[in-house]
Amino acid sequence: MTTLSFGPHKQMRRCSFTGLTQTTLIAVMLAIVFGLSASNSLAQGSRSKDKDKDKDSQNAVQLELRVSKAEENLLKEYMDVANEFYKQGSKEEALAVLSRVERINPKMEGLKQRKDLIGEELMQENGLKYEFDVAKGWGVPICEVTEGKAFRLQAAGDYKMNYSTAIPITGLPTKDPAVDHVSAAPFGALIGVIVTDGKPGEPFAVNSGLEQTAKKSGQLYLRVNVPTAARCTGDIKVQLSGAIKPLVKQR
Repeated sequence: MTTLSFGPHKQMRRCSFTGLTQTTLIAVMLAIVFGLSASNSLAQGSRSKDKDKDKDSQNAVQLELRVSKAEENLLKEYMDVANEFYKQGSKEEALAVLSRVERINPKMEGLKQRKDLIGEELMQENGLKYEFDVAKGWGVPICEVTEGKAFRLQAAGDYKMNYSTAIPITGLPTKDPAVDHVSAAPFGALIGVIVTDGKPGEPFAVNSGLEQTAKKSGQLYLRVNVPTAARCTGDIKVQLSGAIKPLVKQR
């Protein structure tokens, strides 16, 4: 009875265990297959991304080379144009083109020297010599200057001043440039002002000379930096050049 009772059950159990084992093995095999497939897909995706990065890097290098080549061609064209302007005597236009080159490549070999040379040639043009009578004050315009263009002024000489008046302990006033001395320069120094359409700008120190780019077009006036109540005698030799137009008869 024991053998007949339990024999079939053990066989059934073995059969059930065998079926379960086969199912588990199949599941494990499928998991391994899918795992390997996913791993291969990830590996392929990673390699594809690496290839894309390499391709993008190569494209970036090629684009940079194209930019460098374009700049090189542009600069060469600019230099050719600047040389043509210079040969035609249009030095200001040549200098303007060289300034464009400087904005693109400020370290170009020989560029600064070329600009300085042309700038000096321009500064030596339109030479004007004039003897400035210090007694006239702001009374006489010296020359005409142009907005945005440079001029050079050199001065030499001395003069005598007679100034006898009561002076307050607070010092001489500097409020009105028309009658007072101004704080922009030492007392007694040569000063200048540019008058545009009848309106004077801010006085500036000249001393023994300067190089200046006019902020506005107008007429240049000079005087010594003393109150108009002072009596001054003497002539100062003045030499001007650059972007100027004479307004007075040369002596």
